Amino acid sequence: MAKSVNDAFAGISDQNNETETDNKRFSYPFLVCENQEQKQKLEEILFFVASCKTGKKLIDDAIKHNTVISLDPAIRAYGSYDEVKNILKINEKSGLHQQIATMAHELRHAQQFQNGILMDAYLDHPKCYIQNQAVIEADASACATAVCFQLAVKGYQEPLEALRQKDPHIVNPFQNQVALNKKIDEKAYAAAFKGWFSDYSTRDAYDSLYIKMVRQRFKNASREDEEKKFERVVSVNDIVKSVCSCDGKTYLSEKQTADFFSTQDACSVSFERFNAIYANCCSKFNFDWTKPQDEVMKEKLGLVPRPHSGYMPAKVVPEPMPIPFVDLKQAEAADKIAAAKVKRQINPLLAASLRQYKQK
Repeated sequence: MAKSVNDAFAGISDQNNETETDNKRFSYPFLVCENQEQKQKLEEILFFVASCKTGKKLIDDAIKHNTVISLDPAIRAYGSYDEVKNILKINEKSGLHQQIATMAHELRHAQQFQNGILMDAYLDHPKCYIQNQAVIEADASACATAVCFQLAVKGYQEPLEALRQKDPHIVNPFQNQVALNKKIDEKAYAAAFKGWFSDYSTRDAYDSLYIKMVRQRFKNASREDEEKKFERVVSVNDIVKSVCSCDGKTYLSEKQTADFFSTQDACSVSFERFNAIYANCCSKFNFDWTKPQDEVMKEKLGLVPRPHSGYMPAKVVPEPMPIPFVDLKQAEAADKIAAAKVKRQINPLLAASLRQYKQK
């Protein structure tokens, strides 16, 4: 049983285009498969995800926390992650390139919930839940883009292009920022993160899911839950600090988070879901029926309506962009040289300080 990605990957070539298909497998200890074909498929997907730095970290964390992974031919979405059962599912009917991007996205969700974030559609204040749900989805999309981009730099560009066809509003801002800074950094993640919010269709789908989850939770709510519903406040900044990281560093500062999530658009829900939230919360928050609905919702819940996804601006056209192979390699080499120079400069100073300390 592999203890880490490095152990499991021992002896397997990192050059994806030169590796035989039969070798494109990864021994993951917590696969649940109905047959050998499913097992080989998942191992192939995991092989590619683990072939880059960010993907290796995602899989290491999944192994550490015993995350179960399976293929599901019946799932309607590209993939899903159940944080209660710690089970990750990938749509078996998707193509390999899309499955790689989806695996990275769902592994990021697994990693997010390993950090102990709290989310409950019934107990959480509506605005908190809606914004925090958006945070974890936008962050998972940014992370999946990073994985696919790193694979593209290695020469395997198909997952990135598959993701671009689906989410150009996320991939292109990420890639533009990488081209500008010559590296994958917190600015690239932040650009992809903010790009997620520009697609009203996706946001409307999660607003709809929120209403569904509230109704499902209501069926199993205890008397205590009923008394505390919609009261818990988990600040969006706390969620951002918990999940939005790039190389171990939070890619949105507290001020950036506050500025972004205080905008009217970031506080909006689709018109249809706006009405449903009003109906769910009217008795809990003692809404004044004599005032306009929009005014009451903004005053009591801090939420405003936005047009349905059908009224959103023109959809972003997925335009393939050149991968800056040479620039990225040169920037990476320059960083290593600079770090080595600093190390050479610091070591003599430390040695001199140590000699002076011993002399005392």
